[in-house]
Amino acid sequence: MIKSHFVRLLFPLGFLLLVNCSENVATAPDLDLIDVEPYTIEVLVPFADFVQEVNIVGGYGSSSDLGSGVVAKDFNGFSAKTIVRFNPYPESVELGGSTSGLKFIGGRVVLAFDSVQGPTGEAIGLQLSATQQAWDSKTVTWEVAVDTVDDKTSWVQPGAGSSVLVGSGDLDSHLAGDSVKSFASISIDVDSATVAAWGGEGSYSQGMVVASTDPATRLNLWDAQLILKAIPLINADTIVEIPIPVSALSFMVDPMPTNPGGWLRVGGLPAWRSVITMKLPEQVKGSVEICGNSGCLFDISKSQLNLAELILTTRKTEAGFKPTTPLAIQIRSVLSPSSLPKSPLGDPIGLQQGVLVQPKFFDNEEGEQIFFSLTDLLGFSDGDSPRTFTSNTFALLSSDEGSTLDFASFQGSDHSGFPVLRLILTVPKQGISP
Repeated sequence: MIKSHFVRLLFPLGFLLLVNCSENVATAPDLDLIDVEPYTIEVLVPFADFVQEVNIVGGYGSSSDLGSGVVAKDFNGFSAKTIVRFNPYPESVELGGSTSGLKFIGGRVVLAFDSVQGPTGEAIGLQLSATQQAWDSKTVTWEVAVDTVDDKTSWVQPGAGSSVLVGSGDLDSHLAGDSVKSFASISIDVDSATVAAWGGEGSYSQGMVVASTDPATRLNLWDAQLILKAIPLINADTIVEIPIPVSALSFMVDPMPTNPGGWLRVGGLPAWRSVITMKLPEQVKGSVEICGNSGCLFDISKSQLNLAELILTTRKTEAGFKPTTPLAIQIRSVLSPSSLPKSPLGDPIGLQQGVLVQPKFFDNEEGEQIFFSLTDLLGFSDGDSPRTFTSNTFALLSSDEGSTLDFASFQGSDHSGFPVLRLILTVPKQGISP
């Protein structure tokens, strides 16, 4: 099959067309027998001509790795709840130089948020519920409470829906729109029975679920703390407050992002990687400016590679997962493709810190072209010793993988903005026929 490549002559200026051919042509001139004059050209190789395979691989890390939570209700179709387990309670307290046992009489939960999105100027209703079945912070999802080697148990009701309400309150968020970040906190009282249930050391059913009651809201939970109220046994007239930090925190989202069909995804938590196996075409057909009137094929492997870039086009990311801050994206070699998804990766290719992409390009300003260097991966001959191109497998991943729920989205093979390989080559100019 004949496949088209878009080529631009950089010096002298002009536009050329190169066509990939899978077989050598007997009448084509032998480049090794003709005096040559070098030309620098730009070759744009479309997706179908250099990509052998694409795999979108998810499941790297856990939502518990983030160290913070997400709370949302019907935020453009996205919902989320945070689930928390507290540290064991102390058995005694130092008071006036003496150690005293404690009687817990209640407490309050303090929630701190570092990002709030929702209707302008409206308070957001929050609910606290006590879990009623065992759950695992590393594997919990909206549908599944535990998903370990020895146990896979679904929630009795999705999203820990069978949890029992233990407290509620309204968060005064001072919102100014659905894209504005703000800091806000709330304190919600809980009774002694709830405190006693959460203090059950070693109980995997112990836990608290934080949920929003108002639609079109999304909050990032930065911190949660249980403040116990207790009476020292040696002084019944005194009430002390004892802060209890979180021992496990995770979140559940609905719907879970599914594996993309025909497009690329990078980032999120659990994290996604886009893995591409590519192979360069060995020959392209040159135009009159390069080959003369007789025409010719030239080997890319006999050219000097000055620059190689992967060009990706951004697309709008699903609601609830759209980036709100710039995302840095790296390319790394996959050292053992047969071992995916657990293959080790090489060092970053191109910029060590990755390419920084602004969040607007995954929303209303989708369609932006982003350039990733592949020069170090594809570096080949300067013309003295042609090489045979082998397949290269690399992964696109977040530079700070596991640091955010948000992910990047790029067009794939099923869209006009498909990935393109850009090559800047120095190639020989053939003798021109009269």
